[in-house]
Amino acid sequence: MGSHELLTEEQERALSARVLKGDSRALSKLVESNLRLVVHIAREYQGQGLAIDDLISEGNMGLVKAAGKYDGSRNLRFAGFAVVYIRRAIEKAILRESSEQMLESRANGQKRSLDAPLGAKPNVSLLSVLIDANSPLADGRAYSASDEQQIERALRSLDERETRVVVAYFGIGQEHLTMAEIAEDMGLKRERVRQIRDRAVRRMRKVFRQK
Repeated sequence: MGSHELLTEEQERALSARVLKGDSRALSKLVESNLRLVVHIAREYQGQGLAIDDLISEGNMGLVKAAGKYDGSRNLRFAGFAVVYIRRAIEKAILRESSEQMLESRANGQKRSLDAPLGAKPNVSLLSVLIDANSPLADGRAYSASDEQQIERALRSLDERETRVVVAYFGIGQEHLTMAEIAEDMGLKRERVRQIRDRAVRRMRKVFRQK
């Protein structure tokens, strides 16, 4: 990475024009000159289920995708354009890993975190929230295979950001995180995280109740 100098705006614009015409060497040059950006972003996601090497690998795939779509004539520096693709690739990988851990836990007969208590609140779980629209307390209903299928179907109805917030807040396949911790990880305000969580829960509750 250290052998590749950062590109000027003019160089990015020239490489972009060549990439859009199918020049693979220009694509490689644009990617290689921005590998340090991937490492910087990947470090922000450490401790969320993937090793740093895996985070970088996933981020590099996002970088390549960004390089193939970048249009330097629009007066936007490549780093600002690529960061969205890099983060998206890394976050998708983290979600995949979380889902695989959930399935592995089920195969090993471990208690599903979908019904596990939320932090220090023994009566609150994702299941209890979806069952009772008016109270965060569990209503005594037993967790069943049918509930599990409905919850998984409801999770699939969420977009990437909603899924990330729900998985972190309810501790699905990972440790439960507080609103403040999620906000810090995602670079958002805590109130914004709360809005995303509430919207996601409303969407999941609607799907959960469908027969």
